[in-house]
Amino acid sequence: MFARTSSNVLSWRPSYSLPLRVALHGGLWALFATYEYFNSVQFLASDHLHHPFLVWGFVVKETVAAMLGFYFFSFVVLPRWLLRRRWLLTALGLAAIYYTWALLSFAFFTLADHIGAIQRPTIEANNYFYRILDKGLWTGVFSWYGVSIGLNDFSTVVMPALVVRFVQFLLVSGNHSLRLQRENLNLEINFLKAQVNPHFLFNTLNNLYTMIVKQDERAPAVVQHLTDLMHYTVYESNAPQMPLLQELAFLEAYLALERLRYGKKVGITYQKTGDPTAYSITPLLFFPFVENAFKHGVDSSLDASWVEISLTVADEHLHFVVRNSFSPTAPQRAYGGVGIANVRKRLALHYRSTDYQLTIQQTSDTYEVTLSLRLSTAAAVPARLSSPVLLHD
Repeated sequence: MFARTSSNVLSWRPSYSLPLRVALHGGLWALFATYEYFNSVQFLASDHLHHPFLVWGFVVKETVAAMLGFYFFSFVVLPRWLLRRRWLLTALGLAAIYYTWALLSFAFFTLADHIGAIQRPTIEANNYFYRILDKGLWTGVFSWYGVSIGLNDFSTVVMPALVVRFVQFLLVSGNHSLRLQRENLNLEINFLKAQVNPHFLFNTLNNLYTMIVKQDERAPAVVQHLTDLMHYTVYESNAPQMPLLQELAFLEAYLALERLRYGKKVGITYQKTGDPTAYSITPLLFFPFVENAFKHGVDSSLDASWVEISLTVADEHLHFVVRNSFSPTAPQRAYGGVGIANVRKRLALHYRSTDYQLTIQQTSDTYEVTLSLRLSTAAAVPARLSSPVLLHD
C-alpha cells in the first residue's frame, strides 16, 4: 500500500490514486465515527445523560482527535523522528498527540457545562466531567493528575489508530525490504553473469580474428563452437540451476575450441568420472577457472604448456580440479581477477557455506584450483533446459 519515496528522506506515500485514497480514508473514518456514536450513546444512557450535544460532542471530539493524531504520527512522528531514531522528538510528538486530545476534551467539557448539558449536583456520572473541570486547565490537563485520568480513555480512542498505523508500517516495510532483497539478489546475479559473458566473448573473438588473419582452415569450426557456446550463455544459462550434463557439454565445447586454437603446442587433458545426468548446478561455475588456466598459464608461455582438468561425480558431490603450467619468468599478475571473484560471489549466493569448498594453490610453476560442491538433483530444473549443447568435433 505504501512505497518509499526516497532512500534519503524516510517518507511514505500510498501507491494508489488520490481519489481512491481519499475515499478509503473517508470510509474508515466514517466507520470510526459510527462506532464512537453508538459507544457514546451507550455510555451516556447508562448514566441518564440524554442531551444530544453530549452524544455528538463525543463523536466529533474523538474523531477529530484520532484523525489529527493518526496523520501527525503518520507524516511527522513516524518517518521524520521515529525511523531516524530521534527519540526525544518522538516522545515529544506522542506527548503532543495526547495533549491535543486532552485539550479537546477539556474544551468539550467546558462547553457542555456552559450550555447546561451536564449538572454538577444531581448525577453521579457528572463526576466524569467535573473531576477535570474542577481542577482547572493546568491541573486537569497538564499535571500528572490529569494525565493519570486521561490515559485510560486516550488508550482506547486515539492509541488504536496509532498502533494500527505502526503495525501497517512494519508489515509494508517488511514486505518492501524482502522485495528489495530479492530484486537486489537477481540484479547481482545478472550483473555477475554480464561480467563473465562479455569477457569470454571478447577473448574468443580475438582468437577467431587471429585465425582468420592467418587464414587458418580451422576458423569455421571455431565459429561453430562459438555459436554453440554463445547460445548456451545467452539463452540457456539464465536459470538459477542447469543440468550438470549440459554444463559439462558447454565446458567440453570450450575445450574443443581451445584445442583447435592451440593444436599440438599445448597439452590439454580432460577426465570425467561418474554419472552427471541426475544432477543440476549453478551455470558457468567452471568456466572462469578453465579460462584462467589458459590465460595465465598457456598464454604466458607456449613452451611445454599444459592444462589438466578432472571432474568426479559421486554420492551427490562433485570434485573439480584444474591444474595448469605457467612460466616462472612471466610477469607476475593476480590470478583470477574479476572471474574468480564472481565465482566466489555466485557460490555464496546459491550455496550454503557448508556445501562447497574452493581452494586455489600456486607453486613455482603450477596453478591448481579445486572446487568441491554438494550437488542438487536435476528434478528442479525446467524441462526446456534438458536438451544438450551440440558439440562439433
